[in-house]
Amino acid sequence: LHCNSNFLLQKLNEKMKSLLFVVVVAFVAVQFSKTASATNGVDVSAAVLENNWSCLKSNGYTFAIIRCYESVGRPDSNCPHTIYNAWDGGMDHVDIYMFPDPSRGDAQTQVDEMVSYLAQFNIKPGGSKPATYGMLWLDIEGPQYWSKSQGTNQAFFNGLVSRAKSHGITVGVYTSESQWIPIMGDWSGGAAFPLWYAHYDGVQSFSDFAPFAGWSHPSIKQYRGDASVCGAGIDENWYPSGATFNASIPFVNTHYKN
Repeated sequence: LHCNSNFLLQKLNEKMKSLLFVVVVAFVAVQFSKTASATNGVDVSAAVLENNWSCLKSNGYTFAIIRCYESVGRPDSNCPHTIYNAWDGGMDHVDIYMFPDPSRGDAQTQVDEMVSYLAQFNIKPGGSKPATYGMLWLDIEGPQYWSKSQGTNQAFFNGLVSRAKSHGITVGVYTSESQWIPIMGDWSGGAAFPLWYAHYDGVQSFSDFAPFAGWSHPSIKQYRGDASVCGAGIDENWYPSGATFNASIPFVNTHYKN
């Protein structure tokens, strides 16, 4: 009986080890799947050279979002060459963002200025790479830059959107609840567009997101800011590859010709 007990214990230990091995392998596989299916990218507000982009690509970043209009009310002179450099450096997708100047009160003119400036470098929406970009993200943040009248701010936002659409540009919105609500109120006028939000928790997940102002689901998360990678100053962004977003606001940053 004593020998049989030892034998049974040995068999039980072997089964437990096998089960533990299976669990560990399954966990690693799930984690690998999550990592493999993630799409990582960066946004930049300064000039970034082609070799920096190549280095970023080799480090797993595949999309770029480049500032093309500054909050001081002028096109960003670093934008055109950085767009070319990002494509030439191997980025799979290149979008742009606009930090408008609400104090000027001429939303349509600001969009026109940006579009005209890029056109001087033969860059246009819906064009062929590398002289193009996918989407324009409207940067809505910094209540101190905006009017105290939320109605005025809403009208300004609508002006940006309508003018961008008139140029054939696909629009998204960069904002967070802490920024949107003081500026726009609980107005859902932006919810028709994909949402790129910021939460610097270092986590590649939407589990932290809480719906606001009509947005029920985000499209991109900016999860870490003010990083330095490959000699470039970047913010780090993420979205799940192949994700299906709200059907009414699909995230498609491929509005260009291959």
